Amino acid sequence: MPTCLVFGSANFYGRALTQLLCRERQQSTDTWEIRGVDKILPQLASFPADVLALYSTIDYRMGNLRCRGFLEQAFQRDDGKPWDFVFNFAAEHKFGQSDQVYDQDVRQLSANIAALASQHSVGVLVQLSTALIFAATSNSQCAEDSVVDGVQTTVMAKCHVDAEASARQAGVPVVILRPALCYGPGDRQNAVPMLIMAQLSKQEGDNRMPVLWDKDLRISTVHVSDVAAAALASARWHYNKSATVVFNLADSGDTTNARLAQAVGGLFGVEPSFQNVAVNFIVKRLKTAELAEEVNQSLLGPWMDLLAANGVSNSPLSPYLDQEHPYCRLDSQPRGVDGSRIANTSGLKFEYQYPRLSPAALREMVEEFQAVGLWPAIPI
Repeated sequence: MPTCLVFGSANFYGRALTQLLCRERQQSTDTWEIRGVDKILPQLASFPADVLALYSTIDYRMGNLRCRGFLEQAFQRDDGKPWDFVFNFAAEHKFGQSDQVYDQDVRQLSANIAALASQHSVGVLVQLSTALIFAATSNSQCAEDSVVDGVQTTVMAKCHVDAEASARQAGVPVVILRPALCYGPGDRQNAVPMLIMAQLSKQEGDNRMPVLWDKDLRISTVHVSDVAAAALASARWHYNKSATVVFNLADSGDTTNARLAQAVGGLFGVEPSFQNVAVNFIVKRLKTAELAEEVNQSLLGPWMDLLAANGVSNSPLSPYLDQEHPYCRLDSQPRGVDGSRIANTSGLKFEYQYPRLSPAALREMVEEFQAVGLWPAIPI
């Protein structure tokens, strides 16, 4: 009987994992025990009805993830046995938070979960990190053993480096996953700004969408369903084994700035228009804050007008491009990630179901936003 404890069960990544575990349970002849833990009620997460219904079929617990006592209670089982699989998907991945938030919700939270996983002798701990920790000094693809950046990286990424260190010290089998730019149902920050830009270009009757930076700069991607599948597959593979294993997660499509723009533009029927060399020469000399502010000022007003005109009064979706978003730093820090190791590891049995970024996968995102009232109900 597989027993699964998921921290961060109601966030972007945890939702996908919870859905996967419920599907596996339904298809299995075994009895599954699934406990989801998070700081929000699923009813307040703007989930589609079919996704929300899943949370009533698991042991879901809401509480303060910063409270070690609450985390301790989450680890307790009625029969006193340890959990087979513990997934720490709760460490913060949202851009634009304060240093204190990252310290508490990445570094400290992960240290507490790792310590409790050790105390309770779990079968395997899966730690969700980020590929933003790499020192992106060239346009090459970073492998698992590439240099980790301790200088130019963001506070969030630095805290994830520390979180990885805590997991390694847990003394139980550990899997560390480092996803590239992740998209899919529920994504509200990674691909959303470009999707909104394309929607606005279409609404304004402009069949061209302006795109910054060079076409060939890498910005690797991975679908959230593949992140969830990798977590479960690697947990099964590394269960009750020794030491720590690390896997990057990035599809084989080798997403570049051009491929990202073409997928987004292809969904809305607009053509990416890359800025010429002279414009990019000037842009490169703007501070990241200045560039982000220029983009945000030009898009926020039209987006709010479009929402209002279509009766959307309260949407968390925004074209706002935070300075920590990898796209803001793409020219100086390309984000190429090699995610092939996990697919090539003998016995692990993992295959990317979304081998490349496509308009169809992005359409799934937008259509769900429309269904739950977060995106204007207009033709895509």
